[in-house]
Amino acid sequence: MQSLDEKSWNEFYLNDIFGFKLAKGDNQPKNMNQGRIPVVSAGETNNGVTAFVSNPDEGSVFQSGTVTVDMFGKAFWHGYDYCAVSHGRVNILDLNVPNNSSQFISTCIDEGTISKYSYNQMCSQKRLTRQKVMLPVTDSGEPDYEYMAEYTRQKRDAMLDEYRKYVEARIEELGELVEIPVLGKKEWKPFSIVELFPKIIPGRGKGLNHLPKVNTGGVNYIGATNRNNGVLCYVEEDDYSRPMILDGNCIGFIKNGDGSAGFAIYKAEKFISTSDVLYGYADWLNRFTGIFFVTAQDMIEHKYSHGYKRNKEHLAGDKVMLPIDNSGEPDYAYMEQYAKNMMLRKYQQYLEFINRQNVAEVE
Repeated sequence: MQSLDEKSWNEFYLNDIFGFKLAKGDNQPKNMNQGRIPVVSAGETNNGVTAFVSNPDEGSVFQSGTVTVDMFGKAFWHGYDYCAVSHGRVNILDLNVPNNSSQFISTCIDEGTISKYSYNQMCSQKRLTRQKVMLPVTDSGEPDYEYMAEYTRQKRDAMLDEYRKYVEARIEELGELVEIPVLGKKEWKPFSIVELFPKIIPGRGKGLNHLPKVNTGGVNYIGATNRNNGVLCYVEEDDYSRPMILDGNCIGFIKNGDGSAGFAIYKAEKFISTSDVLYGYADWLNRFTGIFFVTAQDMIEHKYSHGYKRNKEHLAGDKVMLPIDNSGEPDYAYMEQYAKNMMLRKYQQYLEFINRQNVAEVE
């Protein structure tokens, strides 16, 4: 198969190859996050999906295989029926070609539109009809839909194979499921956080102004947030940043932040962090006990807010409920196996999903 560079390409007006529709749904769909139908709005992440509904407005549901372009020019292909709402100013582009070529074209649209639009110049339907897209062409100069579909299929198969190998390796590492008591059958007891962690220190970061950011490699920079496991960006490891680096395998207790005060994160890798996060180290910590502990710890986050920030003194008064063994001590073996079991079940679900994609492609 020819590579992208080997193919001939040409420009086409979107209006010449797509049918256009504009989302008409209610600005606030009923039963938000209470159904199974995805809601597509303006946004750069999660394929544009912002919520799920059960009973969308009439005329607001669009079929699988269409492409959406939001008011900022962000394009997504949707392999499922979805609801698009008017407040996101979402344009729906429908092309009667194989789904795989629609996926290819959505990426080409995204490359050509995403840098052109902003709040000052939004991607309206009128502007979109004048938008051009570069596509690979046949010898006669027409869009080569067969090439686009085959290219997408090969890329998709390669990615599924990569995901499958990754998931199978993780399952092998975790071992077999072990039958253990459910959470409700275990006895639990409160434990002082500072007594569980002999070493608690703040992050050493002095802000991002003097730390060069990098796209790959580098060191995680942790901020006062529990989103993305605290990672704000990646920074270069050099003589200036190296003294700020902390070892991983620790729990980060977030002191303040945008809605994150009182939450915790588990960090396995080395990192640089703002001083707005305190880090606890203990011999019993590993990836699995750490994940279990964070979930249990987050049950007390409600006591903190912007008006009552977490600090080392407040942390000294915090207790967390943990399952205990026969001697009344935290049952770390149980916590570890519980986390492993949960991860095994989730990885097995991923593997089943990947295998279903292959079957669907063959059918």
